[in-house]
Amino acid sequence: MTPPPPASINRLLFIAASALPDPAERRAFLEFACHGDQKLLKRLETLLDVRRDAEEFFELQPAVTAQATSGDEGDLGAHIGPYRLIDRLGAGGCGVVYLAEQTEPLKRKVALKIIRLGMDTESVIARFAAEREALARMNHPNIARVLDAGTTTSGRPYFAMELVDGEKITDFCDQQRLRPRQRLELFLQVCDAIQHAHQKGVIHRDIKPSNILVRDCDGAAVPMVIDFGIAKATTIGMDYQESHTRSGHFLGTPDYMSPEQADGGMDIDTRGDIYSLGALLYELLTGHAPFGNHRFKELGLTEIRAILSSEEPPSPSARLAALPADELERIAADRSVDPQHLRSRLAGELDWIVMKAIEKDRRRRYETANALAMDVRRFLNEEVILARPPSRRYLLMKMVRRNRLLFTAGAIALGGLLGGLGLSTWLFLRERDAREEQARLRVEAEMARANEVQLREMTRAADRIAQAALLVRYNEMSKADEWVSRIQPGLVPPSLEAVETLRLIAEWNLLQGRWAAAAERYRVLVPVITSVDITDTDEMSRLLMPAAAAIKRWGKNDDYQKLRGLTLRRFNGSRIPGVAGQVIKVVLLEPADAATFEALTPLAATLEAYLQSPPANESLYLIPWRRFSMALYAYRRNDFDAALAHTQAGMALRTDSEPLVASYHLLLAMIHHHRGDHDEALKVFDHGSKLVEKWEQGPFGLGVSVDLWFDWENAWFLREEARRLMKLP
Repeated sequence: MTPPPPASINRLLFIAASALPDPAERRAFLEFACHGDQKLLKRLETLLDVRRDAEEFFELQPAVTAQATSGDEGDLGAHIGPYRLIDRLGAGGCGVVYLAEQTEPLKRKVALKIIRLGMDTESVIARFAAEREALARMNHPNIARVLDAGTTTSGRPYFAMELVDGEKITDFCDQQRLRPRQRLELFLQVCDAIQHAHQKGVIHRDIKPSNILVRDCDGAAVPMVIDFGIAKATTIGMDYQESHTRSGHFLGTPDYMSPEQADGGMDIDTRGDIYSLGALLYELLTGHAPFGNHRFKELGLTEIRAILSSEEPPSPSARLAALPADELERIAADRSVDPQHLRSRLAGELDWIVMKAIEKDRRRRYETANALAMDVRRFLNEEVILARPPSRRYLLMKMVRRNRLLFTAGAIALGGLLGGLGLSTWLFLRERDAREEQARLRVEAEMARANEVQLREMTRAADRIAQAALLVRYNEMSKADEWVSRIQPGLVPPSLEAVETLRLIAEWNLLQGRWAAAAERYRVLVPVITSVDITDTDEMSRLLMPAAAAIKRWGKNDDYQKLRGLTLRRFNGSRIPGVAGQVIKVVLLEPADAATFEALTPLAATLEAYLQSPPANESLYLIPWRRFSMALYAYRRNDFDAALAHTQAGMALRTDSEPLVASYHLLLAMIHHHRGDHDEALKVFDHGSKLVEKWEQGPFGLGVSVDLWFDWENAWFLREEARRLMKLP
């Protein structure tokens, strides 16, 4: 049997544990520190409960206790690096937090968290260095930033964090007597912050009210999430190569902890934070955590894990219904509503949203914080939520709620009409109106169901894009491609992040030789490109060139026609020569109809005016390409004289671009063929065709950019078209 530790170690354990105000954190610390010694654990817990007996047991003097608790580095007024300690703000399982003043290179107040004695191991320090890179990437108005990090003279790590002067979110909401709607709006900002962190690869793992402080900024309540990544950086006993808490232990707060995190497993992901957000929302609405505010206070780890993994908490409305009348009145008063209204407000949709977020099976939770926030926004906007499959009655209820005035007016009018008729007429009209109303409601319900299905798919698409963006950031391209493989065009919410993510995945498929997959990814990308960033620049139109080539070559013809239409609607009003030249090449990869040329006319006019008087400082590389766009435009309109003039003018310009030279020769071959000069047509075709064959024989690659790849693809299309026209093998 292992002999008991020396009394000095017992003393340090007692002092460290006595500084922990939270019973659950204190219990977790002691269970780990005692290494299975139940006798020592029980003795320390007894002494902590009876402080006077503890002082006699350890023969402590007040001065000794203070010194052991803080040490020289924890004395107020002491300097740690460029920081001077001003006041002690609080303590947790990992360290002590001080109000400190930074003296250089600038003067400001910060929150300084010093890691406790016993936590300053090489593995913790190494893990913290890796964590700093992730923390530095976060930049969000609702996230308290980690400003600096280092070690004290004794080697104990510390964090310098942005000082947040505010109340924890639950206390703030109660003090201000915020209504449920106001609490939900505040909660949405928290979800946005967590989503940002997840996209940066950081999992919080300790979301709770005390880690979300609300401060007043010019009259507006702004929640600030604190302690991001601190739990991961300071997990006791963590090896540098590990990415999660050591199996068998957990770090966090049981009231808000997901079952998988409580189990201490290695497979912890962002859905653990979704559970914690759901638990936070539960408390914001009801005043209680899902399992009660003091349920876990005196329980051990085994009991806590059993409850979290097997016991189902009541829904928020059921929680309120079970409260004593006086407590319910107090909670309702804190939310500026009467008790009955509060229960009815939570019953149904808010119950569904909260219970979906705190599902024990993480596969059934919301996939992202953004998905949870979107459902809350739908509730606030009286829209169909996704937390449960909607029934016909539910859809009808939503429709009536959104159109109260219409239904009320209809009911009054119908009542007045029926009141003035005889009994037989009244019965006849009631039956007829009922049939008509049922038919109308059936149609509207079907429409609502169709809209709900589309809304559900759009939400899933947004979640998949967010997950893919995170994987792309870490170069997990194959997994990212799997996330977007089931997204249908038109369902992705327009954003620059979606454009960049889909673009990189499409280009990756090209490099892998996955031609059909590349065309499909571009097919999803096109509606996003044409609906985001409405500024008149050539950045977005340039992305359409490889998309058009891939879709035309490996996709379906109908998809290329859709791309044409979207491109023309988005860019037909542009006055930028670069946009005009790019759009003409995108749209005219094959012959077009009169409507297409009518839409292209303004762009062609812009390009023509540019070529008549190019800017003096214009790149000599751009002018030949824009001249080619005009030659192609004239050729597609069967204006072969104008096409010949533009082609000859472009070929007279000096260029070292082989795909441009090939394209000019192949276009010229078709012009000569139409003009009856077949020998000249064969001659110039042979020159252009050889350049394309040379490119085909080389290793496939995007070159220095996808623009160059499109240029060669454009020449390839012209060669194939010329072969068919001239009936060549």
